[in-house]
Amino acid sequence: MFSFKKDKTGFFSALSLIILAAATVIATGILLAQGIREGNWEYYSIPIKIVLAVFWIAGMTIVLTRIGVFAVQRTKKELEQLQSSGNQAPQSDDQKSDNEQPKS
Repeated sequence: MFSFKKDKTGFFSALSLIILAAATVIATGILLAQGIREGNWEYYSIPIKIVLAVFWIAGMTIVLTRIGVFAVQRTKKELEQLQSSGNQAPQSDDQKSDNEQPKS
């Protein structure tokens, strides 16, 4: 189950993507409306392309950063599970050597 207390990075990356998408839609809409109002919307095509390119780069950066953080969290959790399962039944060297000796 998803928990905001445990997955703060995921929550804030989703929040930042939502804010980025909203800002992009608003900026693109304003530029397009201004161009249509002036009667020459093609003049604003380059600024619109810049806004969309910045959105794409920033969005991919946020997503790839979240994937990287998730991979680190997953690896850390796997290591903790391995350590906890390894600590449950530790055998000393004497016990190992006794078990390995052939019986005659």
